[in-house]
Amino acid sequence: MSKLSVASTVILRPEPQYYNTYVAFDYRRARTEFLKEKEYNALQYICEKPADMSEVSKYSGMGYHKCEDFLERMSKLGFIRMDADSAKIKRLRINQSNPERFQKFPLPFLSAPTSVDIFLTSRCNLDCIHCFSSTEDRTIHEMPTNQLRSIFEQLEILGVFEVRINGGEPFLHPGIREILMDLKERSFRKVILTNGTLLDEEMANLLKTAEVVPTVSLDDSEADTHDLFRGSKGSFNRTVGALKLLQKLKIQYGINCCLHKRNLSRSNEIIDLAIKYGACRISFLDLKITGRIRNHLQWIPSYDEYQRAMLDLMLSRIRYRRKIDVTLDTFLRCPPLRESVQEARRGYVSCQAGKNRLSIDSTGSVYPCNLVLSDPRWTMGDTRKDRISDIWFSDKWLFFRGLRISSLNKCGDCAKLYRCSDFYCRLLPYIATGNPFDPHPKCK
Repeated sequence: MSKLSVASTVILRPEPQYYNTYVAFDYRRARTEFLKEKEYNALQYICEKPADMSEVSKYSGMGYHKCEDFLERMSKLGFIRMDADSAKIKRLRINQSNPERFQKFPLPFLSAPTSVDIFLTSRCNLDCIHCFSSTEDRTIHEMPTNQLRSIFEQLEILGVFEVRINGGEPFLHPGIREILMDLKERSFRKVILTNGTLLDEEMANLLKTAEVVPTVSLDDSEADTHDLFRGSKGSFNRTVGALKLLQKLKIQYGINCCLHKRNLSRSNEIIDLAIKYGACRISFLDLKITGRIRNHLQWIPSYDEYQRAMLDLMLSRIRYRRKIDVTLDTFLRCPPLRESVQEARRGYVSCQAGKNRLSIDSTGSVYPCNLVLSDPRWTMGDTRKDRISDIWFSDKWLFFRGLRISSLNKCGDCAKLYRCSDFYCRLLPYIATGNPFDPHPKCK
């Protein structure tokens, strides 16, 4: 009888304390499957060692035929392998947290984040007007490679699904080759965000070998405006050169585009350019009033202008669906989690911060979200001193795991509260007014 095993690119996460959630995630294909407890038990059993159907059925408590149907479906989806050889299986066992550590927080959360942003360096070769960095602080911070290695190892053991490598410009980190080779061995999805201007064939092939997916910033279809926004003459041509190189080497990649006053009417031209050079995805982003953009407010469209642009982009998503994925997931807002909507009915406000994500800046400090990166008010911990698992259970997360709607200014009295998609984020009001209890900036 055939032996079955979980595919080597699959991460299993048991999260019974988080609304009885059990998940399988294929980090190579970025595919998630939510499981029932017995289904999870079946996969966990063959994660440890290959086994035949009758063994799996007995261990999981599923009836034989029900177990057979489930495993056949998971096999078709690519989550398990037939005729597995135990000698070839390399698997990390994910450490589970002590249930008592969750009890001090009013709201459920995952035992570890699923997505982590890591900022390798504050060094950059461009001078973008919308950069998170302030105009006053030009100090260079760079994370040592041995510290990064420790962080990657911790995230792997915690069962993090995706790690996003950011800068500054990541390719300016002096140890970038060593970092990419380290990432090659890691069992999580790897993404790198770059302006593309430094990407050459050697580095592109390193990305391909390490299975690191590049996301390139392209902010216009017209060179002059892109260069002005990025603060460097010729940056558009160098970025387009990177897109051509990725296309030539058949490397799957995505594009991030910030919509501003001068390119708001050219979204279709930007999409056409992305299609021309083989991008598989393009994400449109709005500008948040943080960092250097505070000195360039004339670039920021009004909320109404962004809303009209959203309608155009939704049509573009349909129009281009067979050619490219046009994503709007983070345009104007981070959509609230389904659990957050349920928790609002119980009188709480929550978002992804503190539930399934965190950010680590180039000093090694931990933050709940990129919106407040390097803001000392929101420092959750320091990876140079503490383990990420301990930081994740710090009391500092109480703001994100137990804030009452009644504590908010105006929102609690709003008749439209439960139809609103904007009040869940508390950091957007903070960067706009300095007060995380204020309403969304669009609310007058």
